[in-house]
Amino acid sequence: MSRDFTSTVRFFLFLATLLSAQYAKGGDTLTVAKSFYHIDYSKNIILVNKGVTAGTPQDLDPITHLQLDRTYTFLSSLNAAETDSAYQVANQGRRFTLYFTQLPVIHLDARNPIVDSPSTYAKFTLAEPNGAVTELNAGVEIRGGFSQTYPKKSYELSLWNDTTGATTRDARLLQMRTDNKWNLQALYNEPLRMRSKVANELWQEIHQLYYKASEPEAKIGIATAYVEVFVNNEYKGIYALTERIDRKQLKLKKYDKGIKGELYKGSDWGGAVTFTELPPYDNSSETWGGFEYKHPEEEINWSNLYSFVDFVKNTPNEEFYSRYKAWLKLDNAVDYYILLNLLRATDNTGKNLYIAKYKTGEPYFFVPWDLDGVFGTDWQGLNSPTTDDLLTNGLYDRLREDCSPNGFRATLSQRWTQLRATVLTEEKIRAKFATTHTYLRSNNVYAREQLAWGEFTYGLDQLTYMNSWLRSRLTYLDAAFTQPCNNTTLATTTGRLAPALTLYPNPANDYVVVETTEPYELCIRNVRGQVLLRAQGRGRQEKIALGALPKGLHVATVTSSTSVRTHKLLIN
Repeated sequence: MSRDFTSTVRFFLFLATLLSAQYAKGGDTLTVAKSFYHIDYSKNIILVNKGVTAGTPQDLDPITHLQLDRTYTFLSSLNAAETDSAYQVANQGRRFTLYFTQLPVIHLDARNPIVDSPSTYAKFTLAEPNGAVTELNAGVEIRGGFSQTYPKKSYELSLWNDTTGATTRDARLLQMRTDNKWNLQALYNEPLRMRSKVANELWQEIHQLYYKASEPEAKIGIATAYVEVFVNNEYKGIYALTERIDRKQLKLKKYDKGIKGELYKGSDWGGAVTFTELPPYDNSSETWGGFEYKHPEEEINWSNLYSFVDFVKNTPNEEFYSRYKAWLKLDNAVDYYILLNLLRATDNTGKNLYIAKYKTGEPYFFVPWDLDGVFGTDWQGLNSPTTDDLLTNGLYDRLREDCSPNGFRATLSQRWTQLRATVLTEEKIRAKFATTHTYLRSNNVYAREQLAWGEFTYGLDQLTYMNSWLRSRLTYLDAAFTQPCNNTTLATTTGRLAPALTLYPNPANDYVVVETTEPYELCIRNVRGQVLLRAQGRGRQEKIALGALPKGLHVATVTSSTSVRTHKLLIN
């Protein structure tokens, strides 16, 4: 049998007596095929996703019974199946809430508890409203760093040929790429479960890979698709099934008697990811200065990336400004700076960012990742209403001082003006918000999310807040990105730069170092919000002892007169 995913897709053929909505009706009974009804007996939820169009009534003659695994009785007869409504059915005195949805539904039936590592075997089933069903073997593990402390978990999926993971298999899911690795993002810290999806879509409208003509299948970002997820028949709510950033996605050159293409991930707040420190490297380690080594797998050698960070941090101005375009793809650096500040992605100035190189002799370029704390929220999902600052790091601090005719500032101004007339109009971005929100709301996703996660509260005011925040942010950036470049100051009456601040090492052991330019207070809390340590600092570089703080994930907040910065801090 072919290993291609198409061999695993079963299209269920229905008899001519089926309705146009693709349900079987016999007399007063509506019958749904097994793959397209999904029941959580603990929450008393039934979800049906066969042949439904969101928000559009599926007209039926009065229906009084529903045939699934057993016969259910409608408490009120069903005349139209609508995705934005809920219906009450009962079986032997037990009541269930019935929903219709047009979203694909994923089942993960795991043999053992799902943990961070290693992957545990699960049967993976994907049922699509168009009638397609995909059944695969999968290894599942919990993914993420701080997000693992949330009750709703994100998952990493590895598609297997068997139940042991001895060999993997590729599959194409929901019209995305064909691969054996997938992510299920829980979206738990996104109030409307939509910010990261819109942000990822925007990035791919803003930027394309410079070598796209040579690699037409290469992508600068990831595709995402909404799904609803059941784990061992327990409803877990709305998720985003996503592709991954890797060599395959970017079509980087493979290892061939030496390193050709390169890929590194900013995974924590080490000084190298923000171009503020140059720690020594060890080629026996898969991490350095906050980076994870991703490609190639055949050889670990940090020397190329070390040289790049060294160039940015230590090269004298004259040499830096004459040579940086050979090290860094300018158009990409400009577009990422625009994205970073358009979203105000405070958790993405070094961490949650990939640095890649297509092949030997080519410049480095940036690929964003984990775009959740954006559009007026922070990485915890809390409102962060600031709109009048610019996010930066050690590299962008230097680039912003390039006032040459074809330099960073000139390119930034021209590019921003171009994008504001095309991709980044307020109307187009707000339309993305509205379209995504309408899709989720018209499928009653928010109601089910609250049933699954009692602490979730849906509020339309969050959409109003996003729109208001966006208008204010665009107004500020219109001035900040086009102001004259004079080499003397980066802050004008139009606003301010966020002060440079670095907290390292992270993970930490006995101490952390805070680097900033002004007096501050450091506050470290545990994940329950309890304050464990407060310390005052005068600025510059200071080492702060952590004493007997417990190991694990913490939240470190640095507050100064002009800013508040929050970091996830891991203490070993």
